[in-house]
Parts: sequence; structure tokens; C-alpha cells
Amino acid sequence: MTLDDGAAKVARFDAAMNQFIERVAEDRYVLAIVLVGSLSTETIWRRESLGLWIIEADGVSRRLPSDGDDERIYRILVENDINVHAELISRSRFKKMVEGASRTAFSCNFFAERRMVYSKDPSIESWFKKANSLATKDQERELLTFSTWTIHAHRHARKRLAIKGDLELAAQEILGAAHSVAYTEIIRRGEVWEQDVIYRAMEGAPALFQTIYLDVLSKRKNRRVLTAALDAIDGYLDEHYKAHLRPLLVYLKKENRVIPLSEISDHFAFSQLHPWHLESACEWLEQKGLLQKHSAPFKLTKRSLERVEEPAYFLDH
Repeated sequence: MTLDDGAAKVARFDAAMNQFIERVAEDRYVLAIVLVGSLSTETIWRRESLGLWIIEADGVSRRLPSDGDDERIYRILVENDINVHAELISRSRFKKMVEGASRTAFSCNFFAERRMVYSKDPSIESWFKKANSLATKDQERELLTFSTWTIHAHRHARKRLAIKGDLELAAQEILGAAHSVAYTEIIRRGEVWEQDVIYRAMEGAPALFQTIYLDVLSKRKNRRVLTAALDAIDGYLDEHYKAHLRPLLVYLKKENRVIPLSEISDHFAFSQLHPWHLESACEWLEQKGLLQKHSAPFKLTKRSLERVEEPAYFLDH
């Protein structure tokens, strides 16, 4: 796509969005619309649709059988032959997103610029401005999220290489970990980068990404290349774990007791953290001698008489 083609596509998408806003603005229950992802010549090449948040008054959302029980409601609409991928968000849930008390928090779109393109509710505008600015705790939460992804991928890559001897799938896991490291690097810099994150991250740490990404992609796959990549990722985790896993470490230190994994997961339930990624992070810390691993009773049902056990962890540093 040439620059002129890109500019024409931006103009077409922008016109479709404005037409859509005019149409939707007639609905008194639609309070605001947020464009997710910029419309620019640098990023338009990847766009096949408009991404919007449509914020509605409470209690008016029309649910379909295909929505199931998921609190997130998506609709695919069309305007001027351009598809519109819209998430319908009630006003009260948007407020929870702003406060970080919903799994659909702004962190889900950390790497996308957001712009309020329509509003008739001043409160929503003020909430949006507040949440759309980068806060320290948001940065810490994102570092924790992507670091647990890195540890999880690294853990499985090491197993595939050492136990299964599967070079191809081990390489795939390593590349996944490399992308997580790339996101982590961008977050560390406090940037919102909509283009290919891996290339942006390479600019700041070329030697690291040569080993964990470019060599894995371009060189003949063998144990030496993959082991070097795994060791480099492990070294990166060793160097940065105190900062990148800080919310987890602070929580464990503050509690100063043996904490079951389910309780840790509940504490971070609204931080886009999967329990199995938290497990991988705790296991990694335990293998480094930074956590003690224990077991704790766990009831499978409300009426269980016999209790099974789950992993539990204690920070003694």
C-alpha cells in the first residue's frame, strides 16, 4: 500500500466513523463512543474494521443468545461497506473499567491509542481522560501480566527442549516468550506503540532480541541456538524480576503467611492474569529459592467433606 493509498483509506474509514456517529447519536441511550486504535497512515494497512466502544445507559443492553453469560457484549456492524467491531459497555461497567475493577480494564488495550469521538455525558468524558493517562500502578500491573506470560512460555519451551527434544515446538514457545519480552520492554518505557512491538523493542535491546528472536527465526534450529535463547530469557527474568513481579512480591510480603494459589489468583482477578500464569511465576520464584512452596486444603464444592490440596507459597525474604 502506497502512502497515497493509505491516506485514501484513512479518509474512507474516518468518513465511515463520522457517518456511524451521526446515526448512533440519534439513540438517546447511547452516551459515548470511543475509537480504539488510531486512524493513521502508519497503522491503517492492518485495519479491516473500525474498533469502537459504545457506552450505553444502564439497563438497556439488548442481549442475544450468542452472548451467552459473558459480561462483554460484542456486535459486528457495518457503515459505508466498512465493518464496525463494537463492544457495548454499560455506563456503570465503564466506570468499573476506569477504576480497574473489571476484567475489561483499559489494560486490555494498552497498546492501542484511544480517543473519545462522541459524548453527551460529561462524567464519562472525565472518567475517560483520567483512565486514558498512564498511571504507575497500571504500568506495574502490565509488567506483571506480560512477565508471567514470559515465564509460562519459557517454562514450557524448556520442557519441550529438555524432555521431548522437540525443536520446532520449543522454538515456537521461545518466540512467544520473545514477543512477551518485547511487550514488557515497551511497557517499561511507558510507550503506547501501535505498530509491530517486536521491532520497536529491538531498538532498545538489540543484543537480547538477536539471541531470543532473530537467531531462533533465521538460524538452523538446534539445541545450541534454542538453549542460548532460553538462557538469555532466564537472565532477563533474573535481572528484572524485582521490578516486573513487584505487585506479586509486595502482596506476598505484606501477607507474610502461606497463601494458597487460589487466594493469590483472587487477589489479581481483575488484572488480566491467568491462574496458570501466576502458578508458573510462583514456581519460577520457588525454583530460584525466593519462595517456599507448601500445600493448603481446598474444597472442590461448597459441601465437600473431603478436601484436596492446592499449592501455596510463602515469601521469606
